Amino acid sequence: MALASLNDGVSTPFTKAEFSDRVLIRTILSRADGGAGLAGQTVKVGGWVKTGREQGKGSFAFLELNDGSCPASLQVIVDAAVAPLGQIVPTGTCVHVEGLLKQRVELRVEKVHHVGPVDPA
Repeated sequence: MALASLNDGVSTPFTKAEFSDRVLIRTILSRADGGAGLAGQTVKVGGWVKTGREQGKGSFAFLELNDGSCPASLQVIVDAAVAPLGQIVPTGTCVHVEGLLKQRVELRVEKVHHVGPVDPA
């Protein structure tokens, strides 16, 4: 892991993976403002889907993503145009996504870099 800083006006240090530029969810959620000060920043996160559900008649999905860095999860929103929702919604699916952090500390996904499917059996 390498030390880097988001351009949030405060230059708060956070840990990023050296080769993937992945940001730990703990780094986002453990800030004094709960991560709200990072709204508008593009980040890459990865982890496992704790819960997932399709909404809007299959037009988008909400995922609760956890990377093991803290007990809390990050809410992630994925549009059907970005990735096949049926592949990323099952609990336990491993994903690496990139997107824009929103005001309510949710990530609006712009790219899905990897999906590790899970066998539902």
